[in-house]
Amino acid sequence: MKKFKKTNDFDMLLAQEITNLDRFIVKSPLGTNEFWSEWQKKAGEIVVTKAAIKKAIRLYEKRLPPEQIIKLSAMLESYKEIASYLELLRETALKLKGVDVDGFNLFDTIEGENEEEI
Repeated sequence: MKKFKKTNDFDMLLAQEITNLDRFIVKSPLGTNEFWSEWQKKAGEIVVTKAAIKKAIRLYEKRLPPEQIIKLSAMLESYKEIASYLELLRETALKLKGVDVDGFNLFDTIEGENEEEI
């Protein structure tokens, strides 16, 4: 793993990661048509990106250096966290409309999250 020469290097890397992931923040008011449109776009991107990372790990695991597998696995974990954030927003928006969503996680259903993990 790469060592950081200064705390500044780490701060720069962290700022870059935040900037890269900032695009997943839903900025439209909760429950509006704009919210649902924005949410759907971001959720779709997460589903596709996670699927691509999982497939890359499965197909190329034996050919990639260990540090690349670690990087892909870390990316996958980041996207899982973002999926949790988007699911929380979805649940909150639906609860505000009086829709009961207990026990139903959209991302689990779409992606088979309960299946064997990598």
